[in-house]
Amino acid sequence: MILHKFDVVNHPVRMRIFQTLYGGPYSINQLSRLLPDVPRPSLYRHIHKMLDAGIIKVAATRHINGIEERFFTPVFGQIKLAEIRDEEGKRKMAEHVSMYGWVVAQDLARYLLEKDNPSFDDILAHDFTFYATDEEFHHIRNTIYQLLREAEQQPRTDGRTLRRVFVLGYPLATLPHETLDGNDGRAE
Repeated sequence: MILHKFDVVNHPVRMRIFQTLYGGPYSINQLSRLLPDVPRPSLYRHIHKMLDAGIIKVAATRHINGIEERFFTPVFGQIKLAEIRDEEGKRKMAEHVSMYGWVVAQDLARYLLEKDNPSFDDILAHDFTFYATDEEFHHIRNTIYQLLREAEQQPRTDGRTLRRVFVLGYPLATLPHETLDGNDGRAE
């Protein structure tokens, strides 16, 4: 089932819809304004595919002139890394991370290019590399997760802007500062 969800969400338009819904819930009409480059018939098709897969859900409905308008929201927590054990699952997860990261990067690029005088104080962008034991890394990861989960509980109010922090942490396959003599290039 998880692999099928990867198949559905690992699509550039559906990934953009999914991530746009973070700020929702939104209706098709609202999504068409937020994603003006996606034709409305495509939005309907992608929304229905995502609904069928359980990746999004209907959060609310309202009736206008006898027509039901539905508002959609993402369903979080469906991908559990511990459940991905085979090569196909790892490949699909790698595609997912690549697609997700690409869409997040494009969203930041759009913010920078479309916002008049973007504030760089509003951007968190830094690549940290460090040595850590598994225990030390888990402590760092859990501390970051705890802070972000607390932030997610903040209510929507005047003065609060919806923000995104996209975090990846993983062991590097090769050391970026490694030299041929075995010195890692860092000061002793």
